[in-house]
Amino acid sequence: MEWKYIKKLTDNGLIGDFEITARYAFTEDFKKCVIENNGGRPSKKTFDTAKTKERAIKSLLSFNKEDKETVWNIFKWNKEELRGKYIPFAIDNYGNIICFDKNNNHVVFINHENLDVEEVANNFTDFLSVLYE
Repeated sequence: MEWKYIKKLTDNGLIGDFEITARYAFTEDFKKCVIENNGGRPSKKTFDTAKTKERAIKSLLSFNKEDKETVWNIFKWNKEELRGKYIPFAIDNYGNIICFDKNNNHVVFINHENLDVEEVANNFTDFLSVLYE
């Protein structure tokens, strides 16, 4: 898969800083992807959830605090909605977020309008493998 509009990670330590803030440890495959593709947009964007077909990822959230769409901002803005259970890592074109479930590392899609949670994949690697054009 190719990634576009990557925002070079200014400091790899930002991932660890966010882990402390969110009280969550990212998997190694996710960290590697962020280091290589921070804030990037994947060439394969479409995915299905357990409830809905043809959802789409816009981009990974950036870990650079000065960027526009960051894990820091989305986590802060949606803290109440996330209920301490979900960790955002990507966004779609409509402000919906793609998150990790802290309990099991599953990837979920959260509709920001009704807070409906839809299961997507068992882990980050599986999430990347289900993306299609």
